[in-house]
Amino acid sequence: MVMQRRRLPPAVRVGQILDAALQEFSQAGYAGARMDDIALRAGLSKGGLYAHFDSKEAVFEALLTRHLSPSRLDIEAVVDGAESPRHLAERIVNHLYVSLSNPAMISTMRLLLAESGRVPHLAARWRQETAQAHQVDIARLLERARTRGLCADCVALKHPWLLLSPIVHTLVMSVLMGPGERIDLPERRQAHVALICELLRQDPA
Repeated sequence: MVMQRRRLPPAVRVGQILDAALQEFSQAGYAGARMDDIALRAGLSKGGLYAHFDSKEAVFEALLTRHLSPSRLDIEAVVDGAESPRHLAERIVNHLYVSLSNPAMISTMRLLLAESGRVPHLAARWRQETAQAHQVDIARLLERARTRGLCADCVALKHPWLLLSPIVHTLVMSVLMGPGERIDLPERRQAHVALICELLRQDPA
């Protein structure tokens, strides 16, 4: 008796493909990964894979979108729900650190850094749509916080990227660490909160 492959909803099947692609790209690199191998790892025929993605680049792009596009800040909710500058700092940090506990996110960032020279347009797109978009969100958040008295005329208003620098450092260190190494995220979160509290204060200059 021939067993028929169970038809899965497209979203589920795409998730399986991207899980397989992450393993294949991590093992073989972008240049070495083949659509045949991704299909095999996902339990699909090559035609089944092409029904969802028309190229290896499309798979890689979907992988970046899946793991490296965290939700945008809900600026009004974050600021208007804050009771003090420290509470605001905690709410910002909580949002920024959500994805760092996901190993797939770290693996995908490692891939992006390693392969950015091969797919510079995808790296540029991530930088514009995620990294720079977050900086714009932080700038808007700080302006709103100032109107509510949660932020002084501080250096962070001029340089909103300063609020993001600790998370970037944590992310880079996570990417560079070996399998048995771990970053103390609770300690880093608390230090990040303390830094933001300092940055929200009046600029002495």
